[in-house]
Amino acid sequence: MARKKIRLTLCVNYLEQFLARRKLIMSHFSTVRTQFTDKKLLIKSLEQMGLKIQEHTNPIALNTRWNSQAKANLVIERAQIKCGSDIGFLYKQNAYQLVSDDYDIRNSIMPDFKQQLGTNYAINVATKQGYRVLRQETIDGQVQITIGAKR
Repeated sequence: MARKKIRLTLCVNYLEQFLARRKLIMSHFSTVRTQFTDKKLLIKSLEQMGLKIQEHTNPIALNTRWNSQAKANLVIERAQIKCGSDIGFLYKQNAYQLVSDDYDIRNSIMPDFKQQLGTNYAINVATKQGYRVLRQETIDGQVQITIGAKR
């Protein structure tokens, strides 16, 4: 049974490599459940990255060069990060879900968008709760944040 799984994985990887060489990547929006529950801190975190956010009470359609369709309440226009698709956040189940096209983000001017956003949001939450951020460093691609006692 394990042998079949390995073959399937190899076939999928080969197909992705084949399509990538021919610029035929199948791009689509995916929705990621997040812990972004504070809208103000989410917007602040995005603005710290130099991004402008459009807010909408009702979700609007995200723009894309593909035929994918998705909606979001908070929208970052694709031109800001030279991306093929808008990036959005859909308010659902008391949190903002990230709606994006990973392929487009990886090929934008902010390929580490998710890591930057997660880091900024974590620091902003800690600061809001009264903690002091003592140090932030990246080790082997992993961001480590050291916080101190409450003020």
